[in-house]
Amino acid sequence: MAKKSRKGQKPNPWTIQDEEVLINNIRKNVTNLSKAFKQTSKEIQRTPAACAGHWYANTSIKSGHVLFLTCSGKHIAINRKNGKGKPLAMPLYKKVLALFGLSY
Repeated sequence: MAKKSRKGQKPNPWTIQDEEVLINNIRKNVTNLSKAFKQTSKEIQRTPAACAGHWYANTSIKSGHVLFLTCSGKHIAINRKNGKGKPLAMPLYKKVLALFGLSY
């Protein structure tokens, strides 16, 4: 497990196990990311801010895990609760609407 770095030292690199703990806590708390970051910080001895920063800068983009997504009429954002994300193709959007029994 990683340990907190001291002031003036380089931070410890994230291990595969650290990433797995982060991903598992996000899965358990997908509607409350702050709670997931706090739980992860306790388990891997890092600050919640470090966990959040690593999630947004690395894991959510590069992990290959889609834990949640948001979509609107214009964008789909994977592992993000807001933001521009990727442009959404209209056929996919229509399929999503159809799942909910809505029409465009």
